[in-house]
Amino acid sequence: MSKNLLQGFSLGIIAPLLLLLFYITFILNKDIDTVLEVFNKTNTITHHISLSVFFINILIFFLFIKINKDESAKGVVGATFLYTFFVIYLKFL
Repeated sequence: MSKNLLQGFSLGIIAPLLLLLFYITFILNKDIDTVLEVFNKTNTITHHISLSVFFINILIFFLFIKINKDESAKGVVGATFLYTFFVIYLKFL
């Protein structure tokens, strides 16, 4: 596995989590535990995870394509697929 592929994969995993944390903390102005409990009760946790993955990973993907880092872009796609399987697992759990 190349360094650039691993870099893109790592960024594709970490960035959606940071975006979701940012959304909960600064947009909703709530405590993380409280919001995650509400998301779980209303069965919308998968929606929020999916949206955060989509919004940030598509930006990172196109940024890597723009600066000709194709291997890093492949890593972001791989991380997105990993999140996809995770969301499907949570949805049908």
